[in-house]
This record gives sequence, structure tokens and C-alpha cells, in this order.
Amino acid sequence: MSPSFSRQPGDSFLLFHSLPFDFSQDPPFAVGPGVFLENTPHDVLQGADPSALADYVLPGYNLPGHGTSNCCLRCSGSEARRLGREATDLLFIALTAFRLHAPLGIEVAGQFELGHQDDQIAQPTLYEICSPWQPDANAHYSGTDLGVVADIAARWMHIGQAGLTRLISAGILFAQVSCGHSKSLQMAYLALFAALDALFVPQGNKARTLARRVGDFLSRFPFPDSLNDWVEREYEQGRNNLAHGVQQDVVPWTRTRNPRVEAFGRLHEITRLSLLGFFSLDDQKLEALSSQSGTRLRSELDNLGQAIGRYIDGQRFWCS
Repeated sequence: MSPSFSRQPGDSFLLFHSLPFDFSQDPPFAVGPGVFLENTPHDVLQGADPSALADYVLPGYNLPGHGTSNCCLRCSGSEARRLGREATDLLFIALTAFRLHAPLGIEVAGQFELGHQDDQIAQPTLYEICSPWQPDANAHYSGTDLGVVADIAARWMHIGQAGLTRLISAGILFAQVSCGHSKSLQMAYLALFAALDALFVPQGNKARTLARRVGDFLSRFPFPDSLNDWVEREYEQGRNNLAHGVQQDVVPWTRTRNPRVEAFGRLHEITRLSLLGFFSLDDQKLEALSSQSGTRLRSELDNLGQAIGRYIDGQRFWCS
């Protein structure tokens, strides 16, 4: 077995209250550069000294009858050093790849680094974040899905190393929203439109230009309404009102179904599929989109065609 597949001091673990995996196959699985889906390290949590450390990185762990997700993500410390990245970066790139592949419900508890025998839970970190959009509560990731997740995470790393800043900026904005870092519906909503702006770079009548480019790019996917009309209307009446201080609300994010939450779900899916479409473009096309400006960039974006390729094929809108 490869050393990266076996637990070593210096490895980092991301723990979950919920990560829906069907366990039709036994872990571990590679799900990104240096990152593996594997069983929750109960031996470490049960042996924590003091025991409160386990409750800090996985709240409620020692409570009687407390349910715990059977899986976690582990980042190999040696692989993180080889790649020149922080373990947290690699863990959340993999987590975002899960959400890009399918928006299933994920609840992150905390993270720790595996120390030596007398200090096994080192550098504990509490997150307590939850993905804000999970339309199918009964869906699970399969072993087959995990192979696609690993490909998406590797593509993310490749794009970052190529210096394609607009695409990575859009990905980071999506990650912050989709993994649950923002507790504000309004801020999450604006961030998703900012991600679309970074991808499609609309000029002039931005609402109309963005709507046309998004609509053409995702035209192969059935949308509940006219995709072009919906994006243009939401940009003008939703995004612009929030950005300019109109119709603000102090009520935090809730999981109730209402028109704004439904709109958020649609916007999440438009952004997710757009990112997968861009990830599916070849390196030459991405380099042209990154390096050009002015008329040449407008021409490239106006003639992208339909989104096709390995990461977008077989996808759909997960929204009503």
C-alpha cells in the first residue's frame, strides 16, 4: 500500500456531521491531490486527552447516543508538502469538488492534525458549516462519483498552477458559498453573481450580456423557465438591488422555501454548471480566455458554444 494511503503523524483530518456516501465500496478512496475519503478515526477521537478535544473538533462526540458520520477526509501531510499547499487548502478543494459534481448535503464539523502518540489531536479547528443548497436529501455519493470528484479536484489544481486567475476566483467564490462559509443569504447570492461575472466578463448592458452568454453556454440543459430571461431579471432586480442597498433584510439564512431561497438554488446551479463547463474547456481555450481583453475577449466569450466535456457531460440542474 502506498504510504499516502496509510495514516501518518502530520496528516490532517476533516470531520463531518454528515457526508452522504453509500458505502457500496470500502474506503479509502483518493478524492483529490493528497486527499482521501476514509473511515472516521474513532480510535483517535476516543483516545483524545483531554476528551473535550474530541468534542471540539466533532461537537457532541462524547454525548450518549450521538450520531457520527462514518467517513472523513484525510490529507496526507507529506503530499501537502510535496505539492507546496496547506492541508486545509487541499481538503477544501476536494470538498468543493464534491459539491461541484453534485450538490448533496454536507455538514462539516472540524479539523485536526494527527500528532505523535502523546499528542494525537493537534491544531484543532472548529468550522461547524453546512452546505446551503441540497435539494435531494436522500441522494448519496457512490464509489463511481468519487472518481469524478478526484478528477475535478485535480483539474482545479492544474488550473491554479496555470495562473488562470478569473476562473480560480470564480471557483473560490463558489466554494465559499457552496461549502457554507457564508451565513448570509444576501452575501452568498451576491458572491454567486460575482463568480458568474468573473467567468463571463459582461460589459455594457451587463444583465443582458451575462444572460445571453450564460444562456448560450448552458442551452443543452432544460431549465424551469427561459434561462436567458431569468438571469437577466435576477441580475437587474435581485443582484442590483442588493448591491445598491435596496430591499435589504436583517433576517439570517433560513431553510424555509420562499421565492428568494428558490432563486438562490437556481443561481447556485447555474454557477455550478458554468464552472464545470469552463473546467471542461481545453487548456488552449482557457489560456485565450485568460490572456485576452477588449474586442478579442468579447468575441471569445460570445462564441463559446454549448458547454460540453468530461466534467459537464451527464450533469443536470438540481433545482425546481
